[in-house]
Amino acid sequence: MNNKQRLWQIFGPVICAFILLICVFLLPWGRTFSPQNIYRAAISQNNNIFRGQKMKQTALSKNYVPFYGSSELSRFDPLHPSVLAKKYQRSYQPFLLGGPGSQSLAQYFGMQETKQQMTGKRAVFIVSPQWFTKQGQIPAAMSLYFSQLQAIDFLLDAHDSVATRYAARRLLSMPAGSASDSTYQALLTLASGQKLSDEQVLWLKLRRRALLNEDTFFTTSGIKNREPIIDKNAALLPEKYNVAKLQQVANEQGKQNTSSNQFGINNNFYRHRLNAGKLAGLKNSQRDFDYEQSPEYSDFQLVLKEFARNHENVLFIIPPVNEKWSNYTGLSQTRYQAAVNKIKHQLVAQGFYNIADLSRDGGKKYFMQDTIHLGWNGWLAVDRYVKPFMSQPQVEQNYHIKNYYFTRNWQQRRNVKSIKIHYQSGLNQAGIKNILRQQGFVGSTLIVKDGKVLMNYNQGYANRANKTPMTKQTSFLINSVQKMPTSVLLMQQVRAGKVKLSDKIAKYYPDVPHGDHITLLDMLQMRSGLFLRPGTKLGTNEFKSDAAGIKEDIKNLTYIGKAYGKRVYSPVNYLVLCGVISKVSGRSYESLFKEQFIHKLNLRHTAFLWDKAADNINLATSYGYALNTKHDLQPTKLNIDEIHGELGAGSVAMSNEDLYKLVNALFTDKSLMTASERKTLWNDPTGHGAADRYYCGGFYDMDRFYESNGTAGYNYSTFLRVSKDGRLVLIMQSNVPFKNYWTMRPAADQIMALAMNDETSKRQ
Repeated sequence: MNNKQRLWQIFGPVICAFILLICVFLLPWGRTFSPQNIYRAAISQNNNIFRGQKMKQTALSKNYVPFYGSSELSRFDPLHPSVLAKKYQRSYQPFLLGGPGSQSLAQYFGMQETKQQMTGKRAVFIVSPQWFTKQGQIPAAMSLYFSQLQAIDFLLDAHDSVATRYAARRLLSMPAGSASDSTYQALLTLASGQKLSDEQVLWLKLRRRALLNEDTFFTTSGIKNREPIIDKNAALLPEKYNVAKLQQVANEQGKQNTSSNQFGINNNFYRHRLNAGKLAGLKNSQRDFDYEQSPEYSDFQLVLKEFARNHENVLFIIPPVNEKWSNYTGLSQTRYQAAVNKIKHQLVAQGFYNIADLSRDGGKKYFMQDTIHLGWNGWLAVDRYVKPFMSQPQVEQNYHIKNYYFTRNWQQRRNVKSIKIHYQSGLNQAGIKNILRQQGFVGSTLIVKDGKVLMNYNQGYANRANKTPMTKQTSFLINSVQKMPTSVLLMQQVRAGKVKLSDKIAKYYPDVPHGDHITLLDMLQMRSGLFLRPGTKLGTNEFKSDAAGIKEDIKNLTYIGKAYGKRVYSPVNYLVLCGVISKVSGRSYESLFKEQFIHKLNLRHTAFLWDKAADNINLATSYGYALNTKHDLQPTKLNIDEIHGELGAGSVAMSNEDLYKLVNALFTDKSLMTASERKTLWNDPTGHGAADRYYCGGFYDMDRFYESNGTAGYNYSTFLRVSKDGRLVLIMQSNVPFKNYWTMRPAADQIMALAMNDETSKRQ
């Protein structure tokens, strides 16, 4: 064997190994993940997943939504977000990011790897006031969730700013920041406001390549399969989403799992963490806890800066503590609420309005699973925010980040002025206008809370030729929204004992097909199975009388048995009900409407379109596009004979101001309507809420609010939203076409949700 062969035997394997290492760690490697692996990662809360990049990027590019938080995400029960999403096959799946000790700083660096995937997307962020201790982020926990890949992604993408310098200094204060000399030196450079050298950038890029390959190879290692836990809990839920039944499950599970103690704490947690010896020593142990002064406020600002940079639409959830436990340990609720208020102030002041403040709910039954973590009814309360938040149309978010919140002055500030996400000062008018603009909505928008106008936004012209501006006194044809006052007139006859909702329609109109088993309530709920035959229209071609029009409608009715008992929208139901109202009262529908609403409430900009009064109500001219164009708007010609045929389902014009007066009166004037009558008409007795879009009396019961829509008729559109207590009313009316009804309708829901967030959280 010659010397060359000997040398190769000695150094050849080393050289090959070196080449192999270069191939493995410095050349890009790709990897795909199966849907099952992605799902298991999403529910795993595995630290490798949190620290890594590839799996998160893959999932968040799909239908997964990040749920950022800490140890509360580990508390699985049947109402946990991951269980609900799987059970009811929702359009999204939560990707759980966090565990014990994963506070704002850990979350911020974890976000560095998913900027592209999260731009313009949704996220849920659970922010616990208990993070905001004098120490802030626990260093050991930071090391647990931190990776050099996160640091390098931050370093390579950083530009000098207050936020960059703060983040660099904050990481340098942690052991994790000095775990690598190259990262440490780069952080020092950024912390001093300097730019990284070319050599630093090159070395960081080489390291990043190796770390990416390492992440690709090992990201799924150590993942526990939690699917059996999800499936076991999902099996306890009703097959269809039903709020009432879900609450029953929550109560049953809470009762079953908290039977061993007086605190409402999970039996296993109590047995293993709070035995008799430990319990005695914890009495009044939290009397001095204070969450109002903490570096966490500036760490939290880093998270907000990241959300703003990516234009993410974020729902923030603020959990409570177990009230019985806080009373035992002496934790001051006053101090706790001071921290909550400071967090909310920081959010609202920068344009983050989607806040579910549950911080006062710690005393509700089965709301908490243990001392500080959400459980059963707590998760159900979270879902009441998450579900509508996820169903709203996505719009671009524009926040206004303030560097003041990175200062020590803010960290240490006490007695922050109370912020209640209040309508008067906090209503996100810019966000609302942005939603309207994206939908192409032109018209008049009014938001009123407790009689005070919070927003009166008018865009476009009531008359384009005359350049007459929109105002809240401009009137529009309200179309199907009129079904709501029509149902009120029927209920007044019920109250007078002249009719019953259980009456069969055949009692009043024997010629109605299958009228001997269709009730008036069926018709109010659009579950009668009655429809106009194809090719026919409401009323007579030339108006003769209301009675003649209704007679023609009944002549043209057809009954579809498969539709009976199912909600299928059919306006003819309400035309026939107008006839019932007239028969039992001995008066015309029109005269009753005028007496009970127009005259009684002094509605100055309300009239039937055929009435002479319509000339004096500031009626907007409506416009439609000329044939085969989307840019040439032409005035719409009104067919009064045809409008007569709509009678109680779309023949009245009202201004935003008058429509608000009417709605407000229905909640405040018992002579018009009582609370029990409202419940009979508008509240879904099944508890399905928004899931089933229950309809009755002109409104959909959307769980958190009532909804009514009147669109397309003669190019007028009306969207009405009313909170369940009637205190908050949103009215949007337009006289020109917008982009799409099926996106405009949920956009109106989103605007209502924006307006509701504060009052809902304040009262909980």
